[in-house]
Parts: sequence; structure tokens; C-alpha cells
Amino acid sequence: MAVVDGQVASPALVDRLRRAGGVMVMRDGHPVAAHFGSTATEVAVCVKRVGLAVRSDLAAIDVDGGAPWRAQQVPSPGRARRIAGTWCCRVASDRVVAIASWTDVQGLTRVDPSRERTVLTLVGPRAHQVLADAGLQNGLPVAGLRESWFADSPALLLRDSPQSYLLALDAEQAGEAWRTLLEAGRSLGLSMVGAEALARLAAVPAPGIF
Repeated sequence: MAVVDGQVASPALVDRLRRAGGVMVMRDGHPVAAHFGSTATEVAVCVKRVGLAVRSDLAAIDVDGGAPWRAQQVPSPGRARRIAGTWCCRVASDRVVAIASWTDVQGLTRVDPSRERTVLTLVGPRAHQVLADAGLQNGLPVAGLRESWFADSPALLLRDSPQSYLLALDAEQAGEAWRTLLEAGRSLGLSMVGAEALARLAAVPAPGIF
């Protein structure tokens, strides 16, 4: 692992993204895949089939469940709530994981500063099938979450919209998780997508995706 401004990036995974055709840009000190050749094509993939994105623009950290949210804002175990751009995930009665941009998590009280996770996104009408074929049975409602074991790592799966999922797991195992999902999605038309396609979908969401 390489540390950039106190944050962790995986050179091996970045190299894999480049070899896959990813055009990398820097955001909040992290190399992020902006696109893989055509943003318009990647948007179409997400709408019609399924896209996989490595979310180097997002952090997933264990935080103090009592702050900065008021007690009534923190959801019950197994549920998440989006507050001002931050997903507040109640993994257990005594555990909260925040998923947000690196800028938005600054100032949050980390329970375990040494633990670093990588976040992946699966988006599209076939996302649930890719997860099932990879062994991540979900059946989650929107804003539902589940912690399981995937790619030799504890993995937190959050359904953040009807056709979109976030998967947060130990950074060192992110490359293996990425490879496993690519293999599981090969027959379903899965393609890599970048941050520009996700931003375009969020700005003008297709029905059911965001």
C-alpha cells in the first residue's frame, strides 16, 4: 500500500485499472478512473446491463456512532441512512460505518484509524445477479446492508438504490474482489465504468438506478 496525504491507495489495483483502459485522474489525493474510453457507452452499460466501478473517490470508515449524528438520525442495525451526502451504516448496535467522499469524512471520529477499505460499485439491472453469481446473496431492500465474507475479507454490502450496490472491503483484498466480480459478470455483459459515468447517472438518473 502507498499512503497519500494520510490516505491509502493500492498501486496494484490502480495498475490493473490502467491496464483495463482506465483514464486516471486525481481526486482528494487518490487516483480515480474517470472513464474507460467512452462515458456515453459506460452510461448505456449501467442502464441496460451492469457496470463495475472502483470507488477510489469514496472512504468507508468505522466511526463513533454518537457523532456527528444525533441519536435519532442513526438507523437501526442492518440499515443505512444518507445524511448530507454520507451513508451512515449501522452494522451492529455498537458499530457504525460511514461511506462518503474523502472530503466529507474529514473531521469524523474514527474508531479504528488503521483500518482502510476500498469501495466498489455495481450498478445496473443485472447487478443483483452478478452479486448472486459471485456468492454474495443479498435480497436487501434499498438502504439495507449486510456484512459477510468475500474475497478473503470482511465485506459490507449496501444497497444504495434499486439497481445499485456499494461493497466495502479491506483495501488489500480489493484487487481479488474486483477480479471475482469481473468473472462473475462476464456472461451478464458486465463492463468497467468510471466516475464520469456515475456522475452523469446521478445528475440525470435513469428510472430505478439512482
